[in-house]
Parts: sequence; structure tokens; C-alpha cells
Amino acid sequence: MKALVVYPITMHNYSFSAPSCWLFSKNKEKIKGIYSFELNEEYVKEYDFFIVELNWFIQLYEFFLIVDYIKEKNKNASILFGGLYSALKYEEIFKRSDVDYYIQGDNELPIDYLLNDVHIKKIPNLVSRTFRNSVTYKFTEDDFKNLEFNLDWFPSYLKYVSRTSDYYMEDKNYLRLYEYNDQYNLPMIITSKGGCTTRHQGCNNCMGSKHNELYNIYHRPPVKMSNDTLMHLLGKIENNFEKASMLIMSEENYDFTGQFYDIDMSVEIDSNMSTDAMIKVLHAFPKCILNVGIYEEGVSGSTIRKDYKQLLKAEDENHRVNYFVYIKDTNIIDIPENRRLYSEDTFPKWAYWDYYNNFDSALRFSRLFYQKVNKNMRFNCKNK
Repeated sequence: MKALVVYPITMHNYSFSAPSCWLFSKNKEKIKGIYSFELNEEYVKEYDFFIVELNWFIQLYEFFLIVDYIKEKNKNASILFGGLYSALKYEEIFKRSDVDYYIQGDNELPIDYLLNDVHIKKIPNLVSRTFRNSVTYKFTEDDFKNLEFNLDWFPSYLKYVSRTSDYYMEDKNYLRLYEYNDQYNLPMIITSKGGCTTRHQGCNNCMGSKHNELYNIYHRPPVKMSNDTLMHLLGKIENNFEKASMLIMSEENYDFTGQFYDIDMSVEIDSNMSTDAMIKVLHAFPKCILNVGIYEEGVSGSTIRKDYKQLLKAEDENHRVNYFVYIKDTNIIDIPENRRLYSEDTFPKWAYWDYYNNFDSALRFSRLFYQKVNKNMRFNCKNK
């Protein structure tokens, strides 16, 4: 089977999600990835199977438009959807959209089976409108080691990755356009899967902290990557990519002593790593941007607040440190303004769980967001 993967662009012009770089690597000849602004009638008629990502709830309205467009232009089309927000609301999406399949829980093996024409009734974790296969495939720590990273199937990402991206963020009750150069690149390593293993009070905005809900989806607790596995994967990436990114979101004091990888790296940390360990991460790459949560509720914030200036002293021309910080924290900690990544002004109410967990409020806001950002999108809107 051959499939076209479509990525919505609402929120970011050139959006992506971390699993993209490994999920299709074993079947790269059977997959082509495009952004939604590239989707046209020729593509829709060329393929009969589509994978449409719904990773962020802000993309929900555009997701509906993409599905409608595909089904309007190709009556034989089958659509599999997936992504972080899909995992939370897939049953509601089945009710409101003309989609065909969803993979509950871990999807690495089911995607492989699907693209290699295993009968749909024998694909673990697969859900459709008429049947629900058992969730028998569950990702383990050993599976991390077998991940392969490839983007040959996604020429659009390689074409646009270096471009400036635009996004809108609510600011004092209106939407404002921001322009920035993306710090995060594929491949992206995330050190926990199926939920964040650093749970703390500052997680009200993040679905990764909702372990009860995620257990119902994955039928397992979060999987934490070991130190040896992380170093192994960095070695794989070093052989094939010049840039990458990494999110250290698990309670593991990863040891980068003596390690060096020839990759330009962006690293986000919210874990119990010591300041000394973070400095070793910073200098394990020829160029590195290190983004650290230092707000009081965060795990890293609670461990490095007293000696965070050591990180700033470890900077040089090619190694830089930024801090996730709230305004209230700046009254206690002297963080230079050009090192602050966000504050209450750019972390609005709709970014929080209680808001986007309500499907109707998520859909309403995603429509507003879409209308502001994608005024010239070609899709014909149907009532939702």
C-alpha cells in the first residue's frame, strides 16, 4: 500500500511531530509527506489511502477541512488519522468527521503492518467505524533502540525546514502574528513515550501529565528511555543528520560525560538533572541551544534555581541557554530578558488542559485561529 501523509499548518507554517522521523522510516518507499498548503486534486486522485495528522488541537478545524477535501475529490479514499490530540478525542472525531481508521495507543508496529497490506482485522490497536481490534501492541524501552530515523519520504520538510515560520498567539484577548526561526528540528528524540515521567504542578497545560487518561489510551504507563539507549540513538542520528533536537522529559540523570556528537542540537530539559549534568549536555555538541524550565513548579526549576547562573557562565558563541520562566519568577530570579522564553502574556488560557479538553471550545478556537492564519487556504468549508 502507498499512502500520502498530510500535515496541517495552523499554528506553524511548517509543522511536524517527533514520531514522523521514525514512524515511516521502514517503509519510506511507500509514503510521501506533504504540508496541507501543497494538497491539490492531483494528489488526492493519485492516492487512495491518506494519513492526516492531528497533533495539536489548534489544527482541529483545518483537519476537518482536509478530510472534507480528500473525500470530496476521491470517493474511494480511506483516511487514517493520528497524533496527540487525536489520542485524546478520537471517538468524537469519528462522530464528526468522515475518517476511516485510527490506531489506539502505540502505532509503530500497526503502521508497518498497514503499509505492508496485513489484513485490517489482524492489525493490533486499529480502530474503525465498524470494529475495534484489541490493544495488544505496546511500546517497550527495548523498542527505543530499534528506532530508525529517515526523512527521504518527506521532501516538503527538507525543502522548508530552514525557512522562517509564522504563528499566532493570543495576547491580551486578540491574536498577534509572531515570526521566528524554528529552534527545533527533526529528528527529535523525546526521552519518555506515552506520557511525561516528570510530573509536577506546572503541568496543567500539558497532556503528557494526564497519566490516567493516557493509560486508557496506551494501556501501559509511560516508557522512560535509558541512558545507554539515548546515547545509542544520538549515534544513529549523527551518521545521517546535521541538525536534531531532544526533549529530556524523564527523571533520569543522563550522563554526557566524555560524549560528543557532531550534530547541531536544540535541547529542552525539564527533569531532575543537575546543573553540572546540563552543562555536559550543552557542550556535547558543536552547537547547542539549551532551553530549561526554571519556573517554580517545574522539576528542573526546583533543582537548579540556586545555581542556574552556572549555566549562563558555561555559554560561548556556539552554546546558548534560555529559560522557560513566568513573570512572577523574575521577581525572585534575575533572568536576563533576552533569555526568557515565555510568560503569562504568551501562555494563554486556551493552552491549558481544561480548555482544550472540551471538544467544542477547542473546535471554536481552532476555527478562529485558522481564519486568522490561513485566509487563503483552498479548502471548501463544510459546516461543523
